[in-house]
Order: sequence, then structure tokens, then C-alpha cells
Amino acid sequence: MIDLDLFKRIVTARGVSGFEDPVRNVIISELKRLGVEPRVDAMGNIIVEIGFGSSTCLACAHMDEVGLLATYIEQDGKIRFRKIGGIDDRVLINQIVEIYDRDSGELITKGVICVQPPHLQLKRDSQVVPWYELYIDVGLESRSEVESLGLRTPCPVCLEKRFEVLANGKVVVGRGLDDRAGCYALIKVVEKLVQDPPKDRKIVLAWTVQEEIGLRGAKALSRLYSPSFIIVLDTMSCCNPVITGDAKMGNGPVLRILDNEFICSMSLLRDVLKIAEKENIPVQVASAGGTTDALELQELNVRTLPICVLCKYSHTCVEMCNINDIERWIELTYKVLTNVEV
Repeated sequence: MIDLDLFKRIVTARGVSGFEDPVRNVIISELKRLGVEPRVDAMGNIIVEIGFGSSTCLACAHMDEVGLLATYIEQDGKIRFRKIGGIDDRVLINQIVEIYDRDSGELITKGVICVQPPHLQLKRDSQVVPWYELYIDVGLESRSEVESLGLRTPCPVCLEKRFEVLANGKVVVGRGLDDRAGCYALIKVVEKLVQDPPKDRKIVLAWTVQEEIGLRGAKALSRLYSPSFIIVLDTMSCCNPVITGDAKMGNGPVLRILDNEFICSMSLLRDVLKIAEKENIPVQVASAGGTTDALELQELNVRTLPICVLCKYSHTCVEMCNINDIERWIELTYKVLTNVEV
């Protein structure tokens, strides 16, 4: 069964790309609780090595999320910002946001992004308001009042960290399931590996940074290892029949055969399908939009495959995943890492 308390702590930890300290601290704390001593590289990736043997395999999930950067405080207290990562401007309006310190990771204050109500609009306009015309209102009326909160620009801003369980416990909803679901799954894989470390291989598990702004953490990670194969855990946007075919939430994890920039290693895909069949784990094979850390890691000239969980409403405050899919995802990842030939 999924550990909802841990899952919630990981999902609700702030961690905008480049400012991942709060979520990194949660992950490190949990790994230490499992008796594992992780290391953090210069980029900020968390790395754990488990097992023995001359051959290595690698699995990773990114810990960062899309967000904003507060850049300037107007004299009337309005806070201007820019986007970090791919956020649709339509998502920003009417959102509660959390502004946090770039050094300590502590919450400074909350605010709202909003527009004038219809009662005050002299001209009705159905056009989407672009991000650069919006601002954050923290309820104060001057720059000096805002600065008195301890707010220093530039600093990171998270969309509100919601977390809900729906459909009689079958579905989770929250800001940051992309890819905190993968971070959780990787921790649970570590838990299994600690109980029975493999003796024929070393398994490297990594929680990467700055995926949402160009796969930066994965690029740094790729210079550290020469694994036999690579598994990337990420969410996959759902559902568009043109792009994702008939892939459906609740039908198991998805083997991501192709996306906007990546094509998987077909021989590794076949190996994973055989393991899934042997272990009676339902899986789906589909194409996707966007891309993942797999794009950078594949350049090692190593067999690479993203194993994903479907996610509705990606990069919004109400991302949605199926709990059964996540549980199967963990089991499949563990079986793949310990059974694919190295």
C-alpha cells in the first residue's frame, strides 16, 4: 500500500527548478531513515549506490517543479515575476502562491495572482492575460511593507501546494506530482533494495534537479557513470488519443516509446515487457509529448527507457495520478533494476 503520509510530504515540499532545497531535504531525511547515506553532487542531484558487482545500472527521477521567480517589487507593493519552466498562462490567474527564501527554503509569505473582477471591467476581453501583465498581491500596499516581511528579490515562488485523495482512495491530486510521484517511487525502490542488495550489480539511484528548464541535472549526472542500462521515472501527460493513443489511468505504468525529442531503446523495451509479463504487472506502451531526463542520459550511448505513470492536468495545481498505477510502477521498477541483464 502507498504511504500517503510520505507521499504527501514529498509532493507538498516546495522545489522550483534551481531552488530545490526544501524537497531535497525531505528526500535525504527519508533515505537516512532507511539507513542509506546519500551524497549530493555539485549540481544538487541526490545520489545513492546500492549493491555489489562491476556492472552498474541507473534509475532517476527529477525532484524539481515548474514555478515562478519574483523579480521586482513595485512601489505599491505589487510583485512582478517571470516563469520558470512550462506553465500555461491560463493556469496563473486566480492562483494562491507561496513565496519562499532562496537560501533557507523557508516560506516568507503567501499571495495571490488575480485580475479585476467583472464588476470593474469597463471593457470585456476574453483574451488570456499574458504572464508579464500579471502580478502577485500579498495584501500590502507599499514596497517597504513587502520588504519588511524579509522578501528579497529575486526569489522562488511556488503555486499553492495542494494535496487531495479522491475516488474512494484511488486517485491523488496535487501540485507537483510531476515528478514527486517518481521521487516517492524511487525511495520505495531503495527500501526494497536495502532489504536485499543485489550481488551481481551496483544500482545507482538519483533524484535530479532542473529537469523542467532543460534536463540540467541529468546532463551533469551523465558525466559520472557508464551504466549498462538506464530507467527514468517520470509522469506522462494524459490523455490525447493523437499523441498518447489509448493509454489510460488505472491500466498500469507506461513504457514511453517516443516523445517530442526521444525514442527509447527497443531492446530494453522488449526486456521490460518480458519482465512485466513474467511478474504479472500490467503495463502500457505509448508515445508522449514533451521529453524527460532520458534524452540527456541516452547520449551516454546506453540503452535507456522512461517508465512513466500517467498524469492528468500536468503543470497545474491539480495534477492527478492513479494510486494503483504508482504501486505497480514501484514493483516494475524494482524488478527491472534487479533482473535486466547487465
